[in-house]
Amino acid sequence: MSVKPKVFGHRGACAYRPENTMEAFKLAYDQGVYAIECDIVPTKDHALVLRHENALSGTTDVASRPEFAHLKRPGYIDGVAVQDWFTEDFTLAEVKQLRAIERLPDWRPGSAAFDGQFEVPTLGELLAAPFLNNRAVILELKHGAYFEKQGIPVLPLLQEAIATSDWEARGIRLIFESFNLDVLVRVRALLGDIGEYVFLVDRDHLPDKTRYVSDEFLQNLVGKVHGVSFDIDLLLGQKPAFSSADFGSPTGLTERAHALGLTVFTWTARVEQALYSVEEYFQHFIDTDADGIFADHPDLLLSYVSGRA
Repeated sequence: MSVKPKVFGHRGACAYRPENTMEAFKLAYDQGVYAIECDIVPTKDHALVLRHENALSGTTDVASRPEFAHLKRPGYIDGVAVQDWFTEDFTLAEVKQLRAIERLPDWRPGSAAFDGQFEVPTLGELLAAPFLNNRAVILELKHGAYFEKQGIPVLPLLQEAIATSDWEARGIRLIFESFNLDVLVRVRALLGDIGEYVFLVDRDHLPDKTRYVSDEFLQNLVGKVHGVSFDIDLLLGQKPAFSSADFGSPTGLTERAHALGLTVFTWTARVEQALYSVEEYFQHFIDTDADGIFADHPDLLLSYVSGRA
C-alpha cells in the first residue's frame, strides 16, 4: 500500500535506539519507513562518520574516556560556543573506540538502556549494509562550509564514498540534504542527478529569521534543488493564545512550493512533545500536506498514517 505522506526515520528509529547507529537505522526500516535520515561529519583523517554534529559528548561516551580528555577544547555548534570533543580532532580509529549513547535519556530510557553497546558507523558502512537494498536513504551533510574552511574536502569525500559503493546495482535511492544552499548546489554539480537534492530550511536560515517564506525565496530554489525540507514551524502558523492545539493552521507554504514543482518535507514529529493526544499531534504534521515527515517514533506515525489511508 502506498502511504501518503512518506514517513522517514529521523536518524533511524532514534526514539528506540541511540541515534545515527546501524541498529537505529535497521530498526526504522524494519518498522516500514520509506527512508532513514543520517547526518555526516568528517574525522581528522578524512573519514565520513555518522553523528548529528561534530561535537561528540551528547551522543557518545567520550566524556567517560580518560584517554581522550586532552582533546576537549572550545568550539562552536551552530554558532554557539561550547567546550566539547570534536570529530575533526579524532582519527577514525579513535572514533571507533567510542560507543553511542542516547542524547535524551530522560525522555527515552528505553533507548538509553542501549548506551555503550553500539559503534559510531561510517557512511561507507551504511551504504554497504544489506538492509539498505532497494531502500531510500537521506544523507545530510552537516557544516560543510565550516569543514571546508578547516581544509577537510567534505564534498570530494562524499563523492568518493558514493562512487565506491554499489548503491545503484542494489537499488538504493539517494536523497541529499543540507542547511547550506551553496554546499547543496555544489554537491549536485559534483555528483550529478544521481538522486534528489533537498534544502533544509528553518527560521534561522531565512532573511531576518522571519516565519514567512516569500515567493521570491522559493522561486530562487527552482532549478537548484528538487525540494525543501521545512521546519514545521514554517508550515503551520502560530496558534491562538490559550488554544488547545499543538500548532496553528497551515500557512499555504506547501501549496506554493508544490506549485513551483518543489517536493516538501517537514520535521520533526516527536511524540514526547505532544500537548494532548499523539493522534492530534500527528494530524498537525499531516495537515501540512507535506510529501514526507521525519519522525523519531516512525512506527507510531506509520500506524496513524496507514490507518487514515
